[in-house]
Amino acid sequence: MGLHMNDRQRSGLLRSGCLAVLFFLIGSPVFAQMPDSLSTDARISVLTANPGTAIHSYWGHSALRIVDPVHGFDAVFNWGTFDPARPWFVPRFAYGDMLYDLSVGPMAGFMQAYGAEERGIIEQILRLDADRKQRIWELIRVNMDPENRSYQYDFVRDNCSTRILDLLVDVEGIVFDGAERPALQIPVTQVPPVSQTMTYRQLIDQYIHQEAWLDLGIDLAFGSPMDRIIPEGEEAFLPLHLMIVLDRADTPEGESLVASTRSLLDIPWQPAERSFDRVQWLFWVLSIVILVFTARSMRSGTLKGPQALDRVLLGFFGFIGAFLLVMWLGTLHWVTGWNLDILWALPTHAVAAIWWKRASWLSMYLQVSAMVMSLVLLLQLSVLQPVPAAFIPLIAVTSWRFWVVGRSASPRPVASPSA
Repeated sequence: MGLHMNDRQRSGLLRSGCLAVLFFLIGSPVFAQMPDSLSTDARISVLTANPGTAIHSYWGHSALRIVDPVHGFDAVFNWGTFDPARPWFVPRFAYGDMLYDLSVGPMAGFMQAYGAEERGIIEQILRLDADRKQRIWELIRVNMDPENRSYQYDFVRDNCSTRILDLLVDVEGIVFDGAERPALQIPVTQVPPVSQTMTYRQLIDQYIHQEAWLDLGIDLAFGSPMDRIIPEGEEAFLPLHLMIVLDRADTPEGESLVASTRSLLDIPWQPAERSFDRVQWLFWVLSIVILVFTARSMRSGTLKGPQALDRVLLGFFGFIGAFLLVMWLGTLHWVTGWNLDILWALPTHAVAAIWWKRASWLSMYLQVSAMVMSLVLLLQLSVLQPVPAAFIPLIAVTSWRFWVVGRSASPRPVASPSA
């Protein structure tokens, strides 16, 4: 999705990948020591880790903790581990064929790993009777079988948070639309708010305001499916919001599902404020430069047809369009489907840029493109999929330039001499 990684993010990905492998390797020995059933003293809780600095950790993490003092274990079940050593890891990730694993490791190792990443951890201890604890345990044991341990990761529909929620949904009697309660207050973590009209795109965007290029890349790649309003409770695909959903859930007896909430690692986190970032400044500067250059060319009379700048613009927008088309039709990512940005970034622009010298239809093509880009921009600003903010001035200026250049190259009728 056009992600940009700096050295800090690369090291974070490598460190997290090593952690994933470590959990996977130690999972079997830890699991082998676990009993067939839990004691009545067992405790089950949901762990929520604050967002981190590596790209894949920007939205936080969820895991399930089970403590059984009678059988002497304290284990963390983690559906968010992956092995970067798998063959074709990066191409498969880009294609959308990403396998994640359920791993199990000691709680001490989990705390040490997230402490090293300076990420706070919040624990919600669940109010469950012995039968419901055992039901969860049995489901986990089935999930730990080699044929069930790996799953096809989906950022929205199937991830470390949704797996835990699905597990709890399978436990009969838990009510996830319980009575309204005061908002969960966690001093060290500020959970981004969710309104009744918020879309998936808007919610995801709240976590990455501090990463301007990533924010732009995700906004560009996401298609119309991510502009649906989030149904109540389905914001739980993000770990911090799963925490809120659990806090509002009830047991069959009408009590809160969460018996208590506590912070295990007091490392604060809050989302960055939206601001006019450096990427938007860059696009505005480029747009103004193109505007001034075109106006001066018109005034001096040198604008008499397509120029090298138009070829660059066609190539730039055409490349974006080709990328969006591949993400839509050539991958398994449903979140990049039906992307209306492709209407102002037409892949055919790339063809026009390549066949520059031999395109006798170029002036007409530029005029048609100008009209299409202008219309789509107006529709996206009003009723359709929102256009990335940084692109708005560039699309507007480019469509104006294409129209002016196309008109300047069009043959004009020659006036007949008067009698």
